[in-house]
Amino acid sequence: MKTDLPRFLREPLFHFFVLGLAVLAVDRYVLVNTDDPSRVEIDDQRFEELASIFEEGQGRPPDQAEMEALMIKWAQNEILYREARSMGLDRGDEMIRQRLILKLRDILFGNITVTAPDEPSLEAWFQENRSAYDRPDLYDFEQFLIGNDAAAAAALAADLGTADVPDDYASSYRRYPRRPAANLSAVFGDDGGKRLLAAERTNWVAVESDYGWHLARITGVLAGQAAVFDNIRGTVAQDWQDQERKKELAAALGAIVDQYQVSYDIETATVRENLDLKTTLSQAGAR
Repeated sequence: MKTDLPRFLREPLFHFFVLGLAVLAVDRYVLVNTDDPSRVEIDDQRFEELASIFEEGQGRPPDQAEMEALMIKWAQNEILYREARSMGLDRGDEMIRQRLILKLRDILFGNITVTAPDEPSLEAWFQENRSAYDRPDLYDFEQFLIGNDAAAAAALAADLGTADVPDDYASSYRRYPRRPAANLSAVFGDDGGKRLLAAERTNWVAVESDYGWHLARITGVLAGQAAVFDNIRGTVAQDWQDQERKKELAAALGAIVDQYQVSYDIETATVRENLDLKTTLSQAGAR
């Protein structure tokens, strides 16, 4: 049977193109009209959005036939989307869930406006948080694993002094350049880290980790450097704005959470007694 549709509307490639645009449009339309779930309305805003998506992809506005095809396809996909949700097909699908969450977070985040502080306030905030900008002392250290015998490790450390790594332990020898003191404590515990820092440079020290006893020593130090506010003002301002946006986002999420009745069923008493679930929900969403 002969059809009056233009040839390009019958092309499979055009159908795929229209479907792709329609899917994008549906993806933007996250919040379904809850007043009447059976009513699908294409208003001026939706019309302009579909036309804009087409123009972005084609570099020109759609003609009347193309616009009609876009609206029909969008309405079809919207109906399928609502039906799928009403059937619970989105339940248990973590990808769909995460995309909806991210969409809402993006909407909330996009509505946040932060006014830059004056110079004295920004500098005061920098001083309060300057540990994030100062460069700490950095240490070059090396270590090798001995085993589980503490006495043997201490005896070998005293015997070696500042000598090179014995050939018998060469396979477990490792070097670590420019690490902060916190890294020493993370590897060898607070006590081991302190003993390494207090020892004479290049002297072997017996220290313990989760893997057993090691001999370790510091071989070099790069002195820390205090940050200068004027040199990193732009970075500080950006960090301040990021922090304020997170605070605003947490407040926005908190306002949403307050509209819900949140409960939990956790057997662990200590968790149940100390968990402030609503605060946790709003703060976690702002991260």
